[in-house]
Amino acid sequence: MVCSMAIYFSSATLYANGTFKPDNLIQFNNSSFQSYFSKNEQIVLRSKVGELNLDNNEIIFRGAVEGRFNLNGEVFNISTDSLSGDLLGKSILSKEKVIFETEGFEIVASTMEINRKGQEGTKILFWNANLNQIASDSRIVKGNANRIKLFLSKDLIVMDGNAVFYEDSMKIISDELHYDLHKDRILKSVNARIINNS
Repeated sequence: MVCSMAIYFSSATLYANGTFKPDNLIQFNNSSFQSYFSKNEQIVLRSKVGELNLDNNEIIFRGAVEGRFNLNGEVFNISTDSLSGDLLGKSILSKEKVIFETEGFEIVASTMEINRKGQEGTKILFWNANLNQIASDSRIVKGNANRIKLFLSKDLIVMDGNAVFYEDSMKIISDELHYDLHKDRILKSVNARIINNS
């Protein structure tokens, strides 16, 4: 996998301890991070402050974090108060309230984790999450679950743990629910109870 990245910041400080052995910690303000994995995959993150730990290849953003992801030809936007990730781009984590938007829907969650794994592609996990419709042509109205998994390569949303999903005029309560974003329909629901609201 080929990966290139650039980090921009308006001010930075490199810290060293008293023995002159570098701690390899760079703190910065008004930063921007860009990472390119291929022609079709790019991540851009911006924040007020942050730090780069060269010992463990971790980058941390704090304060009005905004992100834009171009993955598999689709654009995703996130906003949160803090975000961390590894410089190799395999995972990004926010343990703060996060708003994730893409064409057609929005997910608001207490925690979000993005994982990139070779053949599996990119998987995004949301905990204590609410799903809301943005585009009016989608059958998705809204939903919530203890956990929502978004599989980008499969155009699939999996909601599990007290999942409640509103589609057209139906309310579906389920232990687990699979929704195909491309076909705009439910593929599977486990232990479901359907309430027709029409």
